Amino acid sequence: MLSRYRRHLKTCPHAGRGRDYSKCSCPVWCDGELHGKRYRVSLDTRDWARADKLIAALEDPSAPRVKPVTEATKAFEHHITSLGPSTQRKYKNVLEEFRGYCERARVHDLAELTVEHLDEYRAGRKISLVTSLKELQTLRQFFSFCFERKWIGANPAKAIKTPRNIKPVEIIPYTPNEVAKIISACDEIGRGPYERRRARAMILLLDNTALRISDIAMLARDRIRDGQIVVRTLKTGQAVRLPLWPITQVALDALLPPRGSGTEPRHCFWNGVTSPRAAVGIAERTLAAVFKKSKVVGAHAHRFRHTLATRLIGSGASFEDVADILGNSPAIVRAHYAKWSSARQDRINRLMQPPPDGGSADSDATPGCGTGTPVVHEKISPVTH
Repeated sequence: MLSRYRRHLKTCPHAGRGRDYSKCSCPVWCDGELHGKRYRVSLDTRDWARADKLIAALEDPSAPRVKPVTEATKAFEHHITSLGPSTQRKYKNVLEEFRGYCERARVHDLAELTVEHLDEYRAGRKISLVTSLKELQTLRQFFSFCFERKWIGANPAKAIKTPRNIKPVEIIPYTPNEVAKIISACDEIGRGPYERRRARAMILLLDNTALRISDIAMLARDRIRDGQIVVRTLKTGQAVRLPLWPITQVALDALLPPRGSGTEPRHCFWNGVTSPRAAVGIAERTLAAVFKKSKVVGAHAHRFRHTLATRLIGSGASFEDVADILGNSPAIVRAHYAKWSSARQDRINRLMQPPPDGGSADSDATPGCGTGTPVVHEKISPVTH
């Protein structure tokens, strides 16, 4: 059995009262016998109640180990270093908010967290339902990480039910007139040809290929050959080969070398010196200036993905085809990009046209079936008992 005690500092005014005196802030140690051996160590705490939890964890190896929230979140951040930079930032932002709540609620250890704490934390977050759902998924992953390491006895985030049938914000594809306004705005930003040519090439790439900003910002010149662009998306890692429109190829050929890249740059928009995150930030600011100058309401880069997906589906492309072009899965395309368009509706109307004979080849044919194949109505005898 282990017992806790205060190891008074030399400057402690209560040092003469003995080590059982607890009403001071001196470090807490434990002393006794553990697994048949003398055990006398510091518990690395000055809190008397927390010392009891640490001793209970030492005496019962099957019990969850006492782990501070701060240390656990930092360990999880080290665990996700293999993910992409943008994904890491999203996780870290959620964990930073959660650490702040724990400090305000005076929750020091993971073992102290309850479902009620999570309910209180989520109630205080002024975010949309979609963002709240994403945040809950992050917390579930974090607590699952802690549970696997026996820092907590259960995952409290699993007890929170997620709201169902949450509809994401409707993103309307661009009209041809809006795209023309955005392209024209490229010639009105910046101070000269350098910024304007970069902006025009970026916008035309978005309209042509609907690549993500990160993929455009890091686009290498050797990926453009034979009228095609070959990229490996940073998000999915899938290789995508897409044909370039002549107007897009002309805009790329007219690009000036990125500043600081030398005479033979390896990339279209990145000088290879700044960090990839800085390169993406520069591209985002360039596009933001173009969208603001165009005065198109709600203009942003991601709308080009919806625009291209809607156009492809309306032209008869399958979900698998669109998924290959956008670098997504067919399920994502079906859930987010399969928007109804006039082209798609026209195609459905053509498919649903009646057969040439008007479906009247046989009087027994079922009206409206559109197949022209007569339906045989079988006579069924009544069942007798």
